[in-house]
Amino acid sequence: MTTKTPGYLQVDGDNAAEALQGACEKLDSGDELTLDFSRVAHIQPATVRGLEALAKVAAEKEAKITLRGVNVEVYKVLKLARLASRFSFEN
Repeated sequence: MTTKTPGYLQVDGDNAAEALQGACEKLDSGDELTLDFSRVAHIQPATVRGLEALAKVAAEKEAKITLRGVNVEVYKVLKLARLASRFSFEN
């Protein structure tokens, strides 16, 4: 049995949707991925769609996604979009 190293991705506000799409394509079964949102001041609709897609792929592949450094405004949007419960959070 091989041990997988948890993945890490820095997400920038300007390219968040593209970064999330790339993460969806690379996610494998049982992966653990941390997305660092500390550089994201506000969230765009395309980013919300990207997170929805990532949450769906993660559920299908039983992968764990952690969002790090999410500010209050971004978290509120995730709650309203009913996405917050699909991810783990850390500061």
